[in-house]
Amino acid sequence: MLSQDKAKEELIFMLQQETSSYSIEMNYLYDAVRSNGGGTVKKGMLTETFRRRVCGWIFEVVDYFQYDYEIAAIAIYYLDQVTSIQTNRRGKPVMQLEYQLTGVTSLYLAIKLYRTNGESRPDIQAFTSLSQGHFSLEDIERTELEMLRLMNWRVNPPTSVHIGVSLLKLVSECWKQNESSEYENSLPKIFEVSRYFTKLSFNVPGISLNYKASEIAFASVLCAIEILKDRISLPDWIQSEFITTVIESTNLTLESGTTLCGLLLHLAPSTNEFDTPSGNTSPGTVARDIYDNIQ
Repeated sequence: MLSQDKAKEELIFMLQQETSSYSIEMNYLYDAVRSNGGGTVKKGMLTETFRRRVCGWIFEVVDYFQYDYEIAAIAIYYLDQVTSIQTNRRGKPVMQLEYQLTGVTSLYLAIKLYRTNGESRPDIQAFTSLSQGHFSLEDIERTELEMLRLMNWRVNPPTSVHIGVSLLKLVSECWKQNESSEYENSLPKIFEVSRYFTKLSFNVPGISLNYKASEIAFASVLCAIEILKDRISLPDWIQSEFITTVIESTNLTLESGTTLCGLLLHLAPSTNEFDTPSGNTSPGTVARDIYDNIQ
């Protein structure tokens, strides 16, 4: 029980962080539409489509350098937080070019802070090339300092990827109590599928800007369990105990979890594809292909 208690403490701490030091100020995309009177989008104005493209680019770079997806999650948090603050303080939307620069710099900063010692780090000059020459070294350096100032140097956000890992520790502890021979092979499958859903959510503004990271993480684990429970012989009591433990230990609710789980399942391709989750499927590509179908 000691391991489960430690997992609960870690989870509670991250949930406290996301509602205090790391809460996103506002849905800046909604504000962009409202400031335009809901009318025709002007040239250069930030849109949901443009945000998806920037997020997709972040994932593609992370894939290329084979970094952990947690780096992409952190970079997108920086992007959303800084843009939210800028929009709120200026009283008007951020335009596409500035948003793109913030996206490039967010990824540069996340890689610099979070890559492991064994991973290579592209230098800042590489990011000017990755931006296809739109931004200079000086642009990125200046934006990095401005971003750190706006975020008050709070650069360790509790992302849905990280919270999801803590939630899965609770699944692990519940499973160990059953001493099931399926444990060793099945938990990694739940991890891979739940992480797929968290990655998918980053590209959908209606989810990532309106739900907390913890809600997305909880829903993603519920989705994974729902999809895999018949394939990995997951006992119903483990699912029930996991849900009960999460609800009793946190401020998360089953209602919001199942609602968001339904949204994520609707976004995903055929669940048959989750027999062997593919790390090569780009969530950016999936989101761009199917996002319009749920508007």
